[in-house]
Formats: sequence, C-alpha cells, structure tokens
Amino acid sequence: MSKLNDANKRLDLALAQLEGALSKREAQAGDAAGAGEESARLQGELTQLHAAFATLQETSGSVSVRLDSAIDRLRTVLAQ
Repeated sequence: MSKLNDANKRLDLALAQLEGALSKREAQAGDAAGAGEESARLQGELTQLHAAFATLQETSGSVSVRLDSAIDRLRTVLAQ
C-alpha cells in the first residue's frame, strides 16, 4: 500500500503542478490578449489624432492666408 500511496501523492503533485502551469499560461495569454486590445485601441486613437491634426493644419493654413491678406489690405489702406 505504501508504494500505491506514494504513487498517488506523486500523481497529485504532478497534477497540481500541471494545473498551476496551465493557469499561469492562461493568465499570460489573457495579458497578451489584453495588450493586443489596448494596442488596437491606442492605434485607433492615434488614427483619430492624425486626422484631427491634419484638419488643424488645414485650418491653420487657411487662417494664415486670410491674416496675410488682411495685413496686406491694412498696409495698402495706411499707405494711401
């Protein structure tokens, strides 16, 4: 019986270690999936920020042209 008990204990220990390793692997996979989701979210935010930046650049360029035009008109009026 002693050999059978020892074998059962070793089997229980091996199963516990296997379950622990499996739990650890699942947690790591969950972390990786979470990181992937976070990366996708950040990539979406970056895309939105690029679009907003492009819009701001366009608006800034338009405002700059209009300000230059207004300054030129003021100079012309003041010169007369």
